[in-house]
Amino acid sequence: MRPVLKVTIVALFEALAIAFALFFCWRVHQQYHAIEQSALVEIQTGTAFLLLPLILPILHLMNIAEKHLVAGHKLAKFRKMQSRLFIFFVLMLPTIGFGINQTVISQLKQQGYHACSLVTHQIRSSFTTYSKDTALCPKF
Repeated sequence: MRPVLKVTIVALFEALAIAFALFFCWRVHQQYHAIEQSALVEIQTGTAFLLLPLILPILHLMNIAEKHLVAGHKLAKFRKMQSRLFIFFVLMLPTIGFGINQTVISQLKQQGYHACSLVTHQIRSSFTTYSKDTALCPKF
């Protein structure tokens, strides 16, 4: 494979990973905006996994650091630390996302919203509608 093609593929995958993270941030921003503006808010769970592809740019940065910053006998220690950091980030990225989702839900409850009885489940997530007035809840 040509080096230019390799670099292009890596750049595209990293751009896609960053796009997923930005989409997660946009969804959270929209939910906070809906809390401020609307009496009816729909919350989607499962979006925390959109942060997981960020592991690709993190791995790339660790690889660059290994090639350019570490040399000699420190290389074995750095590689061992890299494997631990990889596991740490794989566990922490979704955890951070779930924590952010939970802060949105706690903000809803602080603002006086109540969960409606209608919950729509899909393969990787569920949609829950919150309302300040139960009369506004959808009755599908």
